[in-house]
Amino acid sequence: METSNYIGIIADDLTGANDTSLQFYLRGCKTQVSLGTDLSIEESLNTEVFALSTETRNVSAEEAKEKVLNAVESIFKKYNFEYVYKKIDSVLRGNIAVEIITLIESLNYDASVIFPAFPNEGRTTIGGYHLVKGIPLQRTEVSRDPSCPVIESNILNLLKNQLPEGYNEDIIGLISLDTVMKGAGPILTKLNDIISTGKKLIVVDAVSTTDLEQIALAVSKSSYKILPAGSAGAAQALSKIWHPGEAETSTEPEIPVLPKLVVSGSATDLTASQIKRLQENDDIENTYFIAVKPENIFSDDYEDIAIRILNNLKKDNTIIIHSSKLIENTEELNSLLLEHEITKEMFISKICDYLAAITRAVLAKAQAILITVGGETSYKCLRAIGSKNIRIIDTVAPAIPLGIDHKGQYIVTKSGNLGTQNTITEIIKYFEQAKGL
Repeated sequence: METSNYIGIIADDLTGANDTSLQFYLRGCKTQVSLGTDLSIEESLNTEVFALSTETRNVSAEEAKEKVLNAVESIFKKYNFEYVYKKIDSVLRGNIAVEIITLIESLNYDASVIFPAFPNEGRTTIGGYHLVKGIPLQRTEVSRDPSCPVIESNILNLLKNQLPEGYNEDIIGLISLDTVMKGAGPILTKLNDIISTGKKLIVVDAVSTTDLEQIALAVSKSSYKILPAGSAGAAQALSKIWHPGEAETSTEPEIPVLPKLVVSGSATDLTASQIKRLQENDDIENTYFIAVKPENIFSDDYEDIAIRILNNLKKDNTIIIHSSKLIENTEELNSLLLEHEITKEMFISKICDYLAAITRAVLAKAQAILITVGGETSYKCLRAIGSKNIRIIDTVAPAIPLGIDHKGQYIVTKSGNLGTQNTITEIIKYFEQAKGL
């Protein structure tokens, strides 16, 4: 089979697929993100970059492998992409080792270079240890993630603990910062040497965007067939190699004047602080906040809140429905979980289902720009409103894209762990400053 000219991205959640696709859009590529494996490239004329989410971050290793294999058979082998990029979480949640090994084997790669650093977002790797703003990963709030806690800062140990049966730690290697700082040539030499000894999963240190660019260059120059796996930052570095030349200047999209519906199911401290900062901002007017309560979730009665939203969704205002306060009182929450006989992970999923039901009810009766926060929330909300794919049309904030689905629905998705305290505020300001039709 001849190799196509397409670039393929496979991520384990929708926000990751979107923020990675954005890096190629910014290089002038026409990009499309699929919410499933029913992608039809024949119908996507002029599109150069195709991405999909397997939604495997919070599932078992066995299910993750099955879903990745399904994506390989239905899309990646069918269209034989020239380049494939495996997007992984920049704070290392998910079934990283299993998914990468599955891709290596099924697509006949020799090895994978794993560089999850995203320096612009404060994520760096030194000596194989992953840090968030200088703090080891296991000492950050990601260690308390209700769905996928990460309690290991050393990437090599994390991968070792995730290896499928039949594999051992001998397949894991490291290219340390002292080599990376010497540039692409020494990285390439070390990379080829490590692969020749049988290493399959090669972690590479990085503390700057320059480091990512030098790693990407080494990967592209290797005589081995290498699967790059990493963050949106690493994808940005690769985009300059896979789509060389000057980045095309995209025409600013014409965005209709519509109210904004922000739906947040993220349980992170960062999201809570972003919502609080928006509430405290006096420059943004006409905002209406709805904090979901536990009794709302357990009653499954979403219609009253949907009616409240519809009654207040006017002209160009912003309504924010969020779950940030749901896990503030740990003792009360644990009591409720015990009473209803569900785990915290099941509760988080139930929150996302609840928010998706509200989103479907509201957008069935009114037009609004949909802004979702959190990977699972984003996926379930878009599935609930019938979105099949998203075409990236602009960037609203660093690493946060604006897209439009096949029905003309404007959509912004944001990871719960991404950005600064002002990011949600910046997203709202983007639309306030945009010219209406």
